[in-house]
Amino acid sequence: MGEKSLSGPLTLKLDKDEIICSAGEHDHDLYIIHKGKLLVFVNNGTKITPLAFLGPGEYIGELSFFDKEPRSAHVICVEPSTLIRIPVTEKEKQFPRWLETIAISITHKLRKTGELVRQKGIRKQNVETMKPLTIEEQRHYYQKLQDYMADNA
Repeated sequence: MGEKSLSGPLTLKLDKDEIICSAGEHDHDLYIIHKGKLLVFVNNGTKITPLAFLGPGEYIGELSFFDKEPRSAHVICVEPSTLIRIPVTEKEKQFPRWLETIAISITHKLRKTGELVRQKGIRKQNVETMKPLTIEEQRHYYQKLQDYMADNA
């Protein structure tokens, strides 16, 4: 049995090295990964720090979707990918106000926790961490990020 192909106005078919979103952007849509693999990363100057690899069934943009704050990380396709875009307007049409209030509260708590981890770090014991990127990989993703930012300035 073959894989189902998605198409439609809310389907994004992206190539390897396409950036989906960048930290600081004010896009608030949610994206569900149907096919492919994405890298979520942050940068400090030219240093690229990977946060996660995401694949089918996972999603990106959930914090901004609920609290409408700017994106907190960059996301790039590491292989051809298909995403389903859920516009933020759908949340406003379909979520009861009480559920949206709870989601916003949880999102703010997650952002505060993430900021504490960024500032103070955390000590992990017996936990496998994400492998750092090579210098070549960092250069590659940094250049893709620079190209994206220049195209969207």
